[in-house]
Amino acid sequence: MTSTASRRSVRDLLALFPALFWMLRARKLHRSLPAAELLRRLRTPGPAGAGPDFGVEDGERMRVALARIGRRLPGRTDCLVQSMAARMWLERLGVPFVFRLGMRRTGGELGAHAWIEVHGRVVTGGLSVQDFADFAGAAQLPSPDP
Repeated sequence: MTSTASRRSVRDLLALFPALFWMLRARKLHRSLPAAELLRRLRTPGPAGAGPDFGVEDGERMRVALARIGRRLPGRTDCLVQSMAARMWLERLGVPFVFRLGMRRTGGELGAHAWIEVHGRVVTGGLSVQDFADFAGAAQLPSPDP
C-alpha cells in the first residue's frame, strides 16, 4: 500500500541526488571563476518558451533538496551557490527561469540576496524575498559583448 505522502517522500529523497551533483558543481565554479564571470553566467537567460511541465510541487522539491544538501555540505552553500546549482539544474531540464539579485537595508546595514524564480515562484533563496529589491534584472538583460 503506497500513499501519496510515501510516494512524495521517495521523490523528495530521489531529488537529493541531482541536488548534491549540482551543488558540488556550483561550489566548484564559485571557487574557480572570478565574480564577474559568475554574474555573467547567472545573468545569461535560461531556456525560452514554456518548457516542460514544472509545477509548484517540483519547485518546492528542488528548493528543499538544495537547502537540505546545502546544510550538510561543508564550505559555502549560501543563496548564490544554491542559485547557481538551481540554474544549472533547471537549464538541464529545459525549464525557463529568472535569476534575481536583490538588496535590502536592515538597521542601517545593506544585505544582498540571490534567488531563482520559475513561473514567478521562488525556487531557491528562501520564500521571504519580498523584502529585497531586485537590482539586477539579471536574466532579462542581454550579456555584454566581450
